[in-house]
Amino acid sequence: MKNTKDFVVIGKIGRAIGIKGELVFHNLSDFPDSIKRGNEYYFEFGSLCVESYDTKKSTIKFIAIDTREEARKLTNLYLYSTISHTKDSCFLEDDEYFWFDIIGALIYEDGEELGYVADIDRFSNCDYLCINTSSSLVSKKLPKTFLIPYTQRYIIGVEDSKPKIINVRLCRDILENS
Repeated sequence: MKNTKDFVVIGKIGRAIGIKGELVFHNLSDFPDSIKRGNEYYFEFGSLCVESYDTKKSTIKFIAIDTREEARKLTNLYLYSTISHTKDSCFLEDDEYFWFDIIGALIYEDGEELGYVADIDRFSNCDYLCINTSSSLVSKKLPKTFLIPYTQRYIIGVEDSKPKIINVRLCRDILENS
């Protein structure tokens, strides 16, 4: 992998199971159906092609990994997909966005810039935008970072501008109380 910003984590490989090279797969993607036989995925030192993937059993098997010993060498590796493959194979509903499209978006409440999305975390099945507070607010002794739940209560909408703008409500209060 030359440039990690062009890749998206889809999962982490767990322990080897059985004797034919199967592995436990910890899916970290919101689109488990996009992981299919024949798809190529990447890890730090190369790539692997999926032979089979069972979402119910959370197992994966890769082409040319046919023994338990070969499979063990893959334990704890993260698998990545390219951003372009992700966009081509994962279909979004209205008002849904890929995480990598939201990172960097500016956060506005009532015309005031609160900061920008530095990262996204998931806690208890809810996504949180990790916001780096704008320097003008930090200079007023407000926290450098804060979290916004990505729910309808706080998110008014996302403008598909360059850069993206996320309009929010009730978030200045979150910032001030962080």
